[in-house]
Amino acid sequence: MIVISMNSLILIPGKPTRERYENPKEPKPHEANWFPWIADEVGKVGIRASVAVMPRPYHPVYEDWRKVFESLGPIDESTGLVGHSAGAGFQARWLSENRDVRVDRVVWVAPYRDVAGKYGDFSRYVLDTGLTERVGSLTIFNSTDDDPPIQEYAHELAAALPAARLVEFEGYGHFRIGHNMSGPEFPELLHELVEQRR
Repeated sequence: MIVISMNSLILIPGKPTRERYENPKEPKPHEANWFPWIADEVGKVGIRASVAVMPRPYHPVYEDWRKVFESLGPIDESTGLVGHSAGAGFQARWLSENRDVRVDRVVWVAPYRDVAGKYGDFSRYVLDTGLTERVGSLTIFNSTDDDPPIQEYAHELAAALPAARLVEFEGYGHFRIGHNMSGPEFPELLHELVEQRR
């Protein structure tokens, strides 16, 4: 029997290139990769899923993303969070800056940090190393063939948050279709979200 304490899930896609975002032949970030599949699958077990549609996601502005994210709430103990790439980086900052908030499961897939400051203050914050005390569980997915800065950040987060679980994949690239994932199914993430609690 599957036991789930969360009843809602908020998913935040990553940052596309402007070229890909403006290409009418390419799906928008919230429609791409495994986001629709995960939303459909968790819906089958009674979890309401929202995939964030961020403004100008190719040039992320933290305050703009924050407003959209918070509009998908309430964000509380019954909420699960999934962030991919810049979406994971955003969630790390949001949770660090909102220390009165408790959430259920959190999964960060290939977390991204804007080391060079290309996007202003998007990644400029101090990580709350006590963050895992306020989440039911935190899992970080990393693929060993992703870009080195992504892998480094995933490992840095895992080291700074020792209660987090780092899951290493081989051959998943940046967890995007066409970047080593061949289709929208992502059973490992689904399992992480709805696995039976012991």
